[in-house]
Amino acid sequence: MEKNSRNSDTKANALLCPVCCVEYIEVEFDFEVDGVVLHNVKALKCPSCEQEVFTQEQVEAIRKSTQSTEP
Repeated sequence: MEKNSRNSDTKANALLCPVCCVEYIEVEFDFEVDGVVLHNVKALKCPSCEQEVFTQEQVEAIRKSTQSTEP
């Protein structure tokens, strides 16, 4: 993901949607990975086009959660 500052209303170093140039907001939702449902998974979502993306930290949290549920 690219950091940019095209909109003067955005915070410094805010992540912007590359399509809408709108600042992503953090959301939580249930997410299924390999048949395992993870609850309260954090992601970034564009409030305009609703595209969802994950930061590296969020991906690591998902990876840890799925590893802890493996037999």
